[in-house]
Amino acid sequence: MIEVSIDKKVREWQEAGLLDESTGKRLVDYEHKQRAASEQNDHKPPVLVIVGSILLALSLFSFVAANWQAIPDLLKIGLFLLFMVGFYVFAERVRLKTPRYVTLLRVLGFVFFVATMAVIFTTYNLSGQLTLLFWILFTMAVLHRIMYEHVIFSIISAITAFMAVTNSFEGIGLTLIGFALIVTWVWFHFVEESLDRTFAWLTFYGLFNIFGQYVDYEGRLWPLWSLVILHVLLLFYRKQAVWQSVYLFVAAVLSIGYLVNVTGSWLSQRPPSILEATLLSISFVAIYLIHRRNDLLWVCFLAVIPFALFEDSGVLLAVMIEVIALTYLVRQDMTRQPTIFAFIYFLVVQMTIYFIYVWDRLDVSLFFLIGALIVFALSLGLWWRNRTRKGVTT
Repeated sequence: MIEVSIDKKVREWQEAGLLDESTGKRLVDYEHKQRAASEQNDHKPPVLVIVGSILLALSLFSFVAANWQAIPDLLKIGLFLLFMVGFYVFAERVRLKTPRYVTLLRVLGFVFFVATMAVIFTTYNLSGQLTLLFWILFTMAVLHRIMYEHVIFSIISAITAFMAVTNSFEGIGLTLIGFALIVTWVWFHFVEESLDRTFAWLTFYGLFNIFGQYVDYEGRLWPLWSLVILHVLLLFYRKQAVWQSVYLFVAAVLSIGYLVNVTGSWLSQRPPSILEATLLSISFVAIYLIHRRNDLLWVCFLAVIPFALFEDSGVLLAVMIEVIALTYLVRQDMTRQPTIFAFIYFLVVQMTIYFIYVWDRLDVSLFFLIGALIVFALSLGLWWRNRTRKGVTT
């Protein structure tokens, strides 16, 4: 079809004086090449070929699994390496022709990298070094995120970072902590997406909490000191971004966590020294004075925690946290900022206080009735305030 129609049309245009001979020849050659490329892209493998390939792959894996113990160690490792390299090479070969499969092939390549490392650690009896394995996987995930710029590798980096941090609290050595900090900074610095910087910031926080084991610190306030140290990032990354809201989240979790633990005699057995409480409180206040940002105002309220812990029952801490939560909610409403997270935080604080101090002293039905009345009263107050504002739709 194309040879007849294009040749005929070009000949007509040449006879009419619309095209010269060289231009007509280039048009015909171009259309022939486009047609050939289209036919090549439209070619699909037969169903039997697809089914046969799947059966061949299943047979190969079954054979390897059945003879796994008899396969030499180096051959095992080489086999997984072959699959890993094959997926990466295949991804590069189809990157321009069928880009929709590239990410899947790269993910499969990463999966076989994980399998290869697992085989190496199992073969050479390195089961006691699983923490090192998790940090190696985290490093590779970050490199994939930087090189291939796909959000799936952000999720993989976050998962591997969580596994690495949670498996490192028993001690991993200062050298590995330094290496992990460098990789985390590379992730934080070179990937500017808010999601990645949030995950990287949380990884930083976990690493600094692990580092507390190596500074000869015997107190209970190291999570707060870690938060102080991490504010140094704001000196170099001052640009407003969504990831910085993680400060409020961590501050809220810490305040509730300390309240729960102090009432369980976890903290009251060893209260902080006056000197440490004073230095920590000054540090939190100084953070706000240096940066002068409204969101950090609520973080600096953590300065009350060290002094509130001297009261063993935790009542003083509970009152302070509830006042801060309510003040935060009211301020968000007064300044016409989103109130949903402030409202949720206030409810969580309220429910925590009830479970700690009131649960064993009230009937369950009365407990939930009081909670419902509080929620109703706050909701009614917010609704009424929005209703009385000019030009605001409730």
